[in-house]
Amino acid sequence: MEYKIKVIGTGPGSGRYITPIALEAIAGADILVGGQRLLNVFAGEGHIQFPLGKDLHQALAFINEHRKSKRVAVLVSGDTGIYSFADYLSRHMDNDFLEFIPGISSVQLMFARLKKSWHDALILSMHGRKTDGLAEQIKDAPVTALLTGEPWTPRRIAQYLLENNINDLTTAIGQNLSYDDERIIFTSLQKIAEDDNNYDNSIMVIFNER
Repeated sequence: MEYKIKVIGTGPGSGRYITPIALEAIAGADILVGGQRLLNVFAGEGHIQFPLGKDLHQALAFINEHRKSKRVAVLVSGDTGIYSFADYLSRHMDNDFLEFIPGISSVQLMFARLKKSWHDALILSMHGRKTDGLAEQIKDAPVTALLTGEPWTPRRIAQYLLENNINDLTTAIGQNLSYDDERIIFTSLQKIAEDDNNYDNSIMVIFNER
């Protein structure tokens, strides 16, 4: 028998934000594939675990090796549809063998905390990103949400934007969203550029008010 691979959005971080159907899918799996942080949170005693690293081809080979005999679930942070391993799977596997279970993304949670809509937002991941055209994209967008990460910390992003003549726009930073130490900070590009805080695990929202 060949089982469908369930690709599960686990929410923005805290287990409180995962959906009931996602928990049901995790409980019914024999094998969990995902980042070590997610495995630490969601894996049970009976689960075979495969920590997801940088070698996505290796993870794909493992999934293909076991999917005919075991129920495989792939854990991704946030939602399956936004900057996740789910996109790689959909491009390298027959989609008939995939089932996506959406989750609450950190972007959704950030805009909920800000009490703002995000239907016009430009959403970009800064992980491993080059700056080609970035300043122009932000200039043209009414609001931009940036998923930050080394080397693109909020401070470095603010410095880059100021260097490219993007003036002191209203900015919000959401750090450790959904966790007990969550912080929402309303500030400015100028203040962030001068701040020594790296704001690890954060989303940066820039409002281009016209």
